[in-house]
Amino acid sequence: MRTGLALLLLAASTITAVPAHAEPGCAVDRLPRTMPQSGSIEERQAADILAACLQQAPARTGPARNQLKARSVTARSVSPAPGTAVSIGTETLEIVDATLVTARGHTEFHVADARLSNVELRADSLSGKLFGLVPITLGNGLPIVPVPYLRLTEVTADNVRVTARTATLHAVDGS
Repeated sequence: MRTGLALLLLAASTITAVPAHAEPGCAVDRLPRTMPQSGSIEERQAADILAACLQQAPARTGPARNQLKARSVTARSVSPAPGTAVSIGTETLEIVDATLVTARGHTEFHVADARLSNVELRADSLSGKLFGLVPITLGNGLPIVPVPYLRLTEVTADNVRVTARTATLHAVDGS
């Protein structure tokens, strides 16, 4: 179990910075101030705005050393960083029903709920559905557009590395 937690929470990153930019259709200033209620009109509008803001080159493909699958990932105060992969800093990150699997298919651990603060998340690719509605795959660097929140469902992250100042994990099973 310690190995799995170390892979998720303490692994270092070796990502080289490259510039990124916001897409023309990006209107972060039109996002609701707080995360919209599930199923609301505002949720669909937020998903469409964020999809326009996060448009970029397709994720690079390659062998995955690890893969994180989660029912949902919610972040607040998201600040994308330049790089050749997905790289975001966020005040808080909540991960629900997550499993970390190695390249050989071995499950390192499963956690029912993880709440992290002062987080840096990096991954070669990150895919899911914005607010459970709009499918998106992020990779090859994100546009540098800070957003107040981001919620993805049906999440898959390849070669994920997460560091956090604090982490609270509930119902952890691991090998």
